[in-house]
Amino acid sequence: MQTSLRKFNLSQWLALLILIAGSAIVLVPLLWTVSTSLKTPAEVFGNSFFPQKWIWSNYSDAVRAIPFFLFLRNTLIILVPVMIGTVFTGALCAYGFARFNFRGKQTLFLILLATMMLPSQVTLIPTFLLFKQVGLTNSFLPLILPAFFGGLGGGAFNIFLIRQFMRGIPRELDESAFVDGANRWQIFIRIMAPLSKAPLIAVSIFTFMGVWNDFQGPLIYLNSNEKYTLALGLSMFKGMYNVEWNMLMAATILIMLPALILFFIAQKYFIEGISISSAIKG
Repeated sequence: MQTSLRKFNLSQWLALLILIAGSAIVLVPLLWTVSTSLKTPAEVFGNSFFPQKWIWSNYSDAVRAIPFFLFLRNTLIILVPVMIGTVFTGALCAYGFARFNFRGKQTLFLILLATMMLPSQVTLIPTFLLFKQVGLTNSFLPLILPAFFGGLGGGAFNIFLIRQFMRGIPRELDESAFVDGANRWQIFIRIMAPLSKAPLIAVSIFTFMGVWNDFQGPLIYLNSNEKYTLALGLSMFKGMYNVEWNMLMAATILIMLPALILFFIAQKYFIEGISISSAIKG
């Protein structure tokens, strides 16, 4: 250990210090959230960072204070089809751009990339009016259907990420499959999709994070408390005159846990999908 530390030059030590300082800046709010979730209401704005007595019951109280499991079910009802739709349509579009040659392909791809520059708020009002005209507001469908048409704001980025990865897959595999009698659809399902596992998992994680933490979409389309998601449920801890900070932070930690667990489980594929796609130029 000491030998490896001696091999560090000045620039590496400087980079290490910057990384440590950056990590500390990122971790302080998280540690403050954990600390607050274990305090009594009187201690929340006290001088001590650590709770005098760790109140673990704040977590069970937070679950009982709101219909936590109903909101969890609503979130999953939205999350599962959105993940399926986003990954499937993203992979299918990426396959088309990576393997098919047609007139205007580059122009169409540039237009697709240009849509990444548009903030999601630009299409918010027309999309809301569209779903209101067909009577789908206060239902989960306005939050689910856009995923099957490349929506959710990150559609273009997902297509770009998967397309870059697919361009690195040798075309000889396609030609061998054609010789064996496979058609385009069979090549996509049996060859391209399985080989693109890393970027597909990365897109799945992005989608999970986007839906799990989405506050704006459910706030606009859902009116009744019975259809609220977990992100909206956190707002219930805010009263007219005060906020139950300790229980709000406990509920926040509980909601953060699935996303953290998913990231740590799939981080290998996540990093692999991002790094390999970024390394392939074109």
